[in-house]
Amino acid sequence: MRNGEMNGHARQREWANALAVVADEQTGRERYRRRQRQVRRGRTDSVEHPRPLEFDENGFPIPQRTPTFVTRVARLLRPS
Repeated sequence: MRNGEMNGHARQREWANALAVVADEQTGRERYRRRQRQVRRGRTDSVEHPRPLEFDENGFPIPQRTPTFVTRVARLLRPS
């Protein structure tokens, strides 16, 4: 390969990486907006999201319910 071709490929990779970053940011913004709409409407799926630790009177953490394997897989397969 010639030097010009290598520079062209490197430039294409840089553009592809930059576009991927922008797409990730847009996805994150959309997810945030969707979540805020759900919260405003009172529709939150608290089962799917981590909750703050709770402590008993002695200061020990109360065990949190861990979702089952099937629940976790179903959440991943559900379109968002």
